[in-house]
Amino acid sequence: MSNARRHGSTINGTNTAASASTTGANTPAAASIPGTTTPVPPSTTDDATTTLIRNTLVPTSALQRPLDATLPALTSFPDIDKELYAFIALILRQFVQEWYTHIADDDVADRAFVYEVVHVIAHVTRSLEERLRKAELEMLLLDDVPLVLDAHLRDFRLARQKVGTAYASGRSFEEMFHALQPHPALTPPKHGRDGVEQPPNGSPSADDVERKFLAVLSKGVLAVLLPSEDLGSATERTLLRSLLADVVLWKTIDKLSEPFMVHEIISKVIEKSLKDDPAAVIEPEAILSQSAPDSSPKPATMIDSARSFIMSVMSFCSLMQAGVVFLISFARSTPSSTHPFGKPPNPPNSSLLTIALFPTAARLLNLPARQPWLMSTIELLALPLVSLPPGSLIDRLLSHFFHKYIMTSQFACSVLALSRQTLFPNNGPMAEPRIYPSETEKRAILKRVYGNILRVVPMRVRKQVLGDDALQGLEELLSPFENKFANKHLLYFLFDMVIVKVLPELACKTPEQLKVWRLGEDETGVTTM
Repeated sequence: MSNARRHGSTINGTNTAASASTTGANTPAAASIPGTTTPVPPSTTDDATTTLIRNTLVPTSALQRPLDATLPALTSFPDIDKELYAFIALILRQFVQEWYTHIADDDVADRAFVYEVVHVIAHVTRSLEERLRKAELEMLLLDDVPLVLDAHLRDFRLARQKVGTAYASGRSFEEMFHALQPHPALTPPKHGRDGVEQPPNGSPSADDVERKFLAVLSKGVLAVLLPSEDLGSATERTLLRSLLADVVLWKTIDKLSEPFMVHEIISKVIEKSLKDDPAAVIEPEAILSQSAPDSSPKPATMIDSARSFIMSVMSFCSLMQAGVVFLISFARSTPSSTHPFGKPPNPPNSSLLTIALFPTAARLLNLPARQPWLMSTIELLALPLVSLPPGSLIDRLLSHFFHKYIMTSQFACSVLALSRQTLFPNNGPMAEPRIYPSETEKRAILKRVYGNILRVVPMRVRKQVLGDDALQGLEELLSPFENKFANKHLLYFLFDMVIVKVLPELACKTPEQLKVWRLGEDETGVTTM
């Protein structure tokens, strides 16, 4: 850390990065950071997460103070800050304090160093929040992300169809998929007669190429977001780049790309939304048997017939009301048939009716191949509704629900909490990459996912959504995420798209050019090349 910054934030109690941002928090004045080294024990008013944050990030002289009066604000939302603090505490505890405790003289110096790192991270997160506010998050999440997912679904199924044919020329699925979606961070494994071939002597391995890509990307991100005084310190740049590339990005992408991890995340999301016990046994066959109609004949009366007719009319009206958005979206938008980034960016304030979310959902369910007549019928019936006034009403309704249920701090906290529990179970060390499950474990994971999905798909539309054989439809639904190498492509393309949207400077300048431009402009007012 730079001396001026260290004296400003730890000795005098002022936060240089926080004062440079409008979203900063008050930092308490303190002459120094002395104190006892005894951690704060858990109490009835201090949950496990708060205790973790206090015992890792808070200086020893401020252990009894409220977190918002001690630590710098990471965002404009205190509840999101708490989840981010927990994430940062777990990462620093496992990957920084383990080696820094051998350098520092005592726990006070160790906490002072961590306190400085938190202030630098706070500046980065606040800068990132300001950029996110300027981005069109509606179109990013509802249009750009589905376009990347749509390309993944299309290319995965195409590569799977071509494997083993004359078109593949002996290439494996990974090589076929990489040819359809090449990415500089990934190298497909070459399969020979004796299995996976090793790279020639002197050539970098696939892991080395991936780590190098993440290091360069992290260097560019920090060159844009770091304050100038921290950007000029090679020590700080190296430390933060290692944390971002080797810990956050590398380990997160490696874990999330595992197929069984995708299945378990889907199950956790559904169980959390239904508020179920994660230890409960869920059998898809039992759910299907419970929802099967009773085949025993029953005499129908006039009252029963009238009631059935009224319920059918009401169900039809409800289905039509819920399907209006789906119908119009198919008439006014279709997914791009080129690469995910081949589609031009959406114009400002573009209508939500042109989003690719609904066509991508149809491709995920494989409706174009399984029921092509249904897709054509929907598009034909939706044509007269394209230019009618209900379109603007539906657009406003979509935007209202998006901001009410998605763009909320509660939703962000739920995502962060789920991610933290997945990466750091029970606030412990980051779990090692899980070995590929056995056939028995694989069937158990898939059964649980199948059962959870069946519980959220209404029985009335289950046949239309999953087909005549619900279990076979579920297998086809999850098959595009059964390959780790393909999943890594999806994650990298999603990450690249978000980076370019939020940090457009990285699309036209290298990390070194950005660093020289930042430091030259800030120090002399003239760009130094």
